[in-house]
Amino acid sequence: MSLRTLLFALVLAAAPAAAATPAVTVSDAWVRALPGNLPAAGYFTLRNTGDHAITLVAASSPACGMAMLHKSETMGGMAHMSDESAIEVPAKGTLSFAPGGYHIMCMSPSAAVKPGGTVTMTLRFKDGSSVTAPFAVRNAAGK
Repeated sequence: MSLRTLLFALVLAAAPAAAATPAVTVSDAWVRALPGNLPAAGYFTLRNTGDHAITLVAASSPACGMAMLHKSETMGGMAHMSDESAIEVPAKGTLSFAPGGYHIMCMSPSAAVKPGGTVTMTLRFKDGSSVTAPFAVRNAAGK
C-alpha cells in the first residue's frame, strides 16, 4: 500500500459519519403566536415514507429560547399537557401535530415569532438525522 493510499484511508476513517437523511417530510407547518412573551406552539404533519419507524426526540429553533416536544390531552374532563421524550412515526405512516395533541412548545419566543412571519424548526430523530423546515407564524386564532 502506498503512502498516498494509506493517508487517504486514514482521512476517510477520521471523517465524521454523516447522519442519513430520514425518509420523512414535514408539511402544513405553522406556529401559533400568543401575546407578550407567552409560549408559542408549533404544529405540522410528519410523513414517514421509509420502511422503518422513525422516532422524533427533539426540536429546536433560533426563534425559541427552548423548544420541547409536548402532548396535550383531556383525561377525566381535565386538560393535561406532558413532556414527550420520544414520539414514534410508523413506517409508511403519518402523524399530525395539532392543537389538542402533539406539538412543539416554544418557550421564550423571539421577536421573529410574529403573525405573518416565518421561522425555522429543526426536528431531530433518534438515529441522529434531522430535518429543518419553515413554519409560518399565525395569530392566536390560528389565522
